[in-house]
Amino acid sequence: MHTTWRDGPITATTSDVHSAPKRLKAGLFPTVAAFLIALQAALVITHIPWLDEWQALQIAVQSPDLGALLDNLHYEGHPPLWYLLLRTATSIFGAGSALVVVQLPIAIGMQSLILFRSPFERVERLLIASSFFILFDFGTLSRSLSLGVLLVIAAIAFRRTRIGWVVIALLPMADFLFGVLSLICIAIRWRERTLWFPGMLLWLMCALFAAWTVVPAPDVVPAFHPSTPIHDLGVYLVRLSVLLVPLHVADGTLQWNNPLPIALAMAAGPLFLLFGDRMCRRISLHRLLFHAMVATTLAISVAVYPLAIRHLSLIALLLILLKWRERDIGDGPDAGFRIWLCIISACGLVTAAVNLTRPFDTVYQAAKAIRNAGLIDAKWAAFPASRGQGVSAVTGIEFARLPSGCTQSFMRWNLSDTIERPADLDRVLRAVAARRGRFYLLSDLDLGKLHNGLLRQFAHIPPGYDGQSYNLYVVAPDLPERPGQLPRCPPARRPLNVSKGMR
Repeated sequence: MHTTWRDGPITATTSDVHSAPKRLKAGLFPTVAAFLIALQAALVITHIPWLDEWQALQIAVQSPDLGALLDNLHYEGHPPLWYLLLRTATSIFGAGSALVVVQLPIAIGMQSLILFRSPFERVERLLIASSFFILFDFGTLSRSLSLGVLLVIAAIAFRRTRIGWVVIALLPMADFLFGVLSLICIAIRWRERTLWFPGMLLWLMCALFAAWTVVPAPDVVPAFHPSTPIHDLGVYLVRLSVLLVPLHVADGTLQWNNPLPIALAMAAGPLFLLFGDRMCRRISLHRLLFHAMVATTLAISVAVYPLAIRHLSLIALLLILLKWRERDIGDGPDAGFRIWLCIISACGLVTAAVNLTRPFDTVYQAAKAIRNAGLIDAKWAAFPASRGQGVSAVTGIEFARLPSGCTQSFMRWNLSDTIERPADLDRVLRAVAARRGRFYLLSDLDLGKLHNGLLRQFAHIPPGYDGQSYNLYVVAPDLPERPGQLPRCPPARRPLNVSKGMR
């Protein structure tokens, strides 16, 4: 096979881009592809949201109007496109179905582009479609990340058409990191000499609007802060490990959002960077873009905000999309790339099996325990502050935020918690009980050491695949309850009713 490489307009001569010693039979491919799409749909429909998914739905629906929605986003850090989709879906289908209604076409769309429009060989298409990243992290979890992934895949698939410019323009409206990926898409178009001035202008307008919507409010308090550069660099490399082998493990069990065991992770993280560099060696532009994405995410993690594994997974997606363009140009099979595809596909199918046999989150069990105890109308607090969001979404409970003395259903990141040690929590709980009398506490932490009559646990709900357990406590059980309601943290909120979807 002979290939002529150029980084201007694409020209290639090749005997057969899709030739391979082991070709999947044409008759079998549609059957396996249909199975993967059905599996994807089943994962979306049966998925139980976790707190970040609830947070987006709550902001989208509970904001009284669009002005309040945009104001809330200044405390959230995400552009409005995802929230507008959820708000629209809720107005038509109801809050209980909104996440599934929005996520399902997104997931089916990305699967269809990979299976039926990508230039990979049939086996490779099936491996990518069944990978952990596509099948689960991007295809099942309902977040703006999923929307951005669909858009960036479409931007590569339709990169030689003007409609692709509309997709590129929408990328910054999904998330900041997709703004970075939109620049990568533009760099590819520049190299292929397919820039289009109206498309560039549309992209610039959307990017500027998206940037304005995420300007931090003056009193915003980030959820996480960078530590020392050496520490954050180590965390970054450890988290990269699951881009090479996306099997999330914690305490000897499969648990989402966790790296490989530390000994393996310290080797696998740098190994993924070497692997990515090797996969991009044939085209200098691809190598530059890959390392630019790595450098950008590293800089953000060390200097601004420690990115989670799900954010870093976009580096793996970019590697797949760069190989997509390579195949378009005329590259043949790559053994190293195929081995990696086999690994991420196996991890994806294992994760799918786990999530079809156990809940991703056990929020409905927690809500049921509270309802069975007759405590829906009781006074509740949550620690950490965000842990009550899912329960609030399915029950309507307003959780007091410690030690601020106001209640919330979703997080508005403008209050700094001063609780750092068990002794601090003990002190705060006693102070609140002295003012309010007996109340109830939800936490994912085991607070059994705070005894001496302060806490009595009445329910423990084991975690799902996301690793978040629910521990329900009575605080100061010997004190009487005192009347009175706390003020709301964000002052204006519409109700969110998803109780009809309780399982």
